[in-house]
Amino acid sequence: MEQYLSAVGFKKLEETKQMKDVIQQIINDPTEKYISNYGEDKIKVELLKEYSDELGIIVRGELDEKEELKVFSIIPYKKGNLTMDIDEVDVIYSNNSKDDYYVYFEDIKTGNPITFFLQNVVDYLDIDEDEDAYVENIRLIALSNEGTVIFPINKDEVDKNLEQEEEQWRANLLELAREGDEEAIQLLEIDAEQSAELFKVRTKHEDLLTILEGYFIPYGLNDAEYSILGTIEDFCVETNALTKEEVYIMDVMCLNFKLQVCINKKDLIGIPSIGMRYKGICYVQGHVEFS
Repeated sequence: MEQYLSAVGFKKLEETKQMKDVIQQIINDPTEKYISNYGEDKIKVELLKEYSDELGIIVRGELDEKEELKVFSIIPYKKGNLTMDIDEVDVIYSNNSKDDYYVYFEDIKTGNPITFFLQNVVDYLDIDEDEDAYVENIRLIALSNEGTVIFPINKDEVDKNLEQEEEQWRANLLELAREGDEEAIQLLEIDAEQSAELFKVRTKHEDLLTILEGYFIPYGLNDAEYSILGTIEDFCVETNALTKEEVYIMDVMCLNFKLQVCINKKDLIGIPSIGMRYKGICYVQGHVEFS
């Protein structure tokens, strides 16, 4: 996760000793502080420090017997603004020294499985095991340290209308398939086979980026790392108050769901604009609103 510090405006400091001073500053003067009495002898701590309205760093650790903080991980973060309505999620503990938690869910519209790094771990740990926890929504963020702005696929109004009809047809079938409708399951399988065959034929004569408008593909060995291609629907620039580095925050539509991508201005090839596409490698994290 530390390799994505550049995405929140710490490109110059991520590989220097100055980062230790930043961590100590967060411990001494956090913007927000969360504590959970997890277990009888463990006190989990999350310290958040904001360096702009939306960007910051989380220091996550545990208090020892002397009430000194043992730091597990340093997490760059952005506060998510785009919500997704999800009925159910699975929270998975990554059994490592950093005490990380990941969230798995299936996107309702596309049926795609998505895994992301959980930002608000203390909220999750505070849920009583004997109580039912409901998920109101999730907010996804994608941190990137390499990306490119590329041209969109040329489509007219007829193409757009047909695409919307196909997406709605597929979403309706997915809903029926979840309820156990055998005919819907068979139609989805046939559609997947036909799409794969058409894709195979087109790749012989066309470039991949002219065929696929967007994709969201697992990348590498990390559960929450993805290769992303999507359409930029909005964007803004945030400035890190400490380093003065500028960060692009882009609302990207990818496979019929939207997430926000954060990338250091110096790590992005090209200038974002509405309608263009973003292509890059991202680490996906998110906030789950439990109730």
